[in-house]
Amino acid sequence: MKRTSEHKAENKDEPGIIHPSDLSELQSVHQFVRDEQYDERNKGDWKIRMARRYYEKLYKEYAIVDLSRYKERKFGLRWRTEDEVVSGKGQSICGGKKCTEIEGLASYEMPFTYLENNEKKCELVKVRVCKSCAKKLRKADISSTDGSKK
Repeated sequence: MKRTSEHKAENKDEPGIIHPSDLSELQSVHQFVRDEQYDERNKGDWKIRMARRYYEKLYKEYAIVDLSRYKERKFGLRWRTEDEVVSGKGQSICGGKKCTEIEGLASYEMPFTYLENNEKKCELVKVRVCKSCAKKLRKADISSTDGSKK
């Protein structure tokens, strides 16, 4: 019997497959930065355990930045996946979501303020971007990792 991707998606017993219902549950408890105390208090909830396992697989040294709405002073950030780390995306390749530049990269620390569960949060996040993407980031108050303003 030949296995197809449709068959694999239907078999809930196979590890490593995220099913549509699992994805919606994961999104419902997603946190950009996990709250360990909250996770510990709710460790009996399978959704929290699943979200925690997913979070622990992410690489949080550098973030990927979505600059599609930079003219509105809006940026999206997410942590890198294993495939992105292996390919160098966000470290030796520009961390702009759609950028593939490898020359003239610089690291920046940026305060990322976001709303999560109706609570305003702020985290200091590092991104590594090319000169073109850095110009887009200059619309916000961003400090270089060496402490100087860019």
